[in-house]
Amino acid sequence: MGRFGKLSLIRQVLYLILIMLIILLISFVISNNIAGRIIERKVTDSVSKILLQVEEKMESFYSDMEGISTSLLYSPTVQTYMSSTDTLSMVLMNSEIISVFSNTITLKENIRGIQLFDKEETLIANIGAGTSESVKFPVESTEYSGVLTYPDSTYTGPYYSISVPIYNLKSNIHRDYRGSSVFIMDVNNFNNILKNAKITAHSRLLLLDQNNKIMASEGNTLNFDTFNIEEWKLDKRYIVQTITLSRTGWKLISVIPKNELLQELDTVQRLNIATYIVMFCMLGLFLFIFFARILKPIKALMDFMKSYPKKGGENRFNVVYHNEIGVLAVNLNKMLDEIDTLSTEIQLTQKQMYEIEIAKKQMEISAFRNQISPHFLYNTMECIRAIAFFYKAQEIADISTSLSNMFRYSVKGNDFVTIQDEISHVKEYAKIIELRFMGRMQVAIEADEDLLEVRTLKMLLQPIVENAVFHGLEKKIDNGTVQITVQKTAQNKVQYVIWDDGYGMEDKQLEELLNCLRQFDTPSYSKNDAKLGIGLSNIYRRIKLFYGDEAEMTIQSKLHLGTTISITFPAQDHSEQLEDK
Repeated sequence: MGRFGKLSLIRQVLYLILIMLIILLISFVISNNIAGRIIERKVTDSVSKILLQVEEKMESFYSDMEGISTSLLYSPTVQTYMSSTDTLSMVLMNSEIISVFSNTITLKENIRGIQLFDKEETLIANIGAGTSESVKFPVESTEYSGVLTYPDSTYTGPYYSISVPIYNLKSNIHRDYRGSSVFIMDVNNFNNILKNAKITAHSRLLLLDQNNKIMASEGNTLNFDTFNIEEWKLDKRYIVQTITLSRTGWKLISVIPKNELLQELDTVQRLNIATYIVMFCMLGLFLFIFFARILKPIKALMDFMKSYPKKGGENRFNVVYHNEIGVLAVNLNKMLDEIDTLSTEIQLTQKQMYEIEIAKKQMEISAFRNQISPHFLYNTMECIRAIAFFYKAQEIADISTSLSNMFRYSVKGNDFVTIQDEISHVKEYAKIIELRFMGRMQVAIEADEDLLEVRTLKMLLQPIVENAVFHGLEKKIDNGTVQITVQKTAQNKVQYVIWDDGYGMEDKQLEELLNCLRQFDTPSYSKNDAKLGIGLSNIYRRIKLFYGDEAEMTIQSKLHLGTTISITFPAQDHSEQLEDK
């Protein structure tokens, strides 16, 4: 196989065609043998079915004879006659018995005689032909004899006998044997049964008795009386099938000459020769099509593939054929287009991953910078708080407490907290704002109780509230409110909605802010990160970094009416997986 694979494609095709021609020649020979066997098998199956049908007809005949014998032998006349011990009464009843026998003979035309024997094996009544051959007494069950050729009357045709036992039905003794009856039967009725069971014109169908003597036959007449089954089965010129009739032991024999069956194969042989010639012509046509429509386009495709690394770029294969080779060429061009597209996407993805990694590092640097001397700042806040308590300045103590809690929360190492922690952090910020602006600004919070234990990124709410206060409410003369709503969406996501009734933004300013958010996927992110701090752009980039496309952030604002910011992210706890990233 290795050497064959190294040959050129044209030589491989020529070798394959040669092999196919050899296979066709071999198949031509084998098919004839197989066809002959198939014909023999089908004929054998058909003969088996026909023999079974003949057997059913024979069984039907047996049933008819059983019904006739029962009706006759167990009639009141015969039962009284067989039970009588008075010779005179039997003589007087003899005419009645003969009359009953005559009526019975008319029921079946092949009944040639009826004999009646008592239990001492003495013939006490008879009508028609009889038999000179001895009957085996006592007769215990219905028995069918073989061919009888020497009747004791003028009837000289082949016949057989049916011996039937007679029992006294009125006796209390089980199976009270009273004698037997012998029916002398003509075999000609079997010829009618065999007549329509032939398969071919020269086939034979025979009925043999227990001694293999021919009782009836259909087909070519044989010039012998005894049929040697084994000898005929060994003769290869014939198909011989046998079936044994269980009730009588007789045999049905089918003999079919094989040459008569195989005559039909001549037509098959001529058809095979014609097929062989047609196949040879088709193979020649195949060679022409193969060279013109397959080998030539493949060579052109191979030349293109060899030249593509040198040319590259937008160079594509010119599709001329519209068969499978053409489809292959079209798919090759599509693959080259996809490779170019994927190469561009991979470059953009690598660039984006590099920028995300830089952003993450910058966030870590910012976090480290915010953690400088935390114990010093805690202690300073506690000192301010203690002095405020000493001088009974409750407001200063409250502000310092809230500021200390906010600072402790912001520098806490874990990037993920519960929504309850985020709300508590906003409440501390709200205390400072209310004290600073003397109650002019209020922060209201509504949160779904089922979401309080859901984990979320830290520092999402407070920076937005801070923006709302300093860029929205502080510009108002009247009082202002920031409303925070934490709810679950229909898609099983968490949604923050931060609304304020502050100054709002002009459409141009809003568009600039949205453009700033969209710069997350551009190189400008790394340059502006330090300036943006933890504002809206920072929050947008953080949720996109950790949650991907599942996170969304929308901003709506109208001048003098207020601003609404909505943040949506998955409710599932992905904190461990995201922190590993």
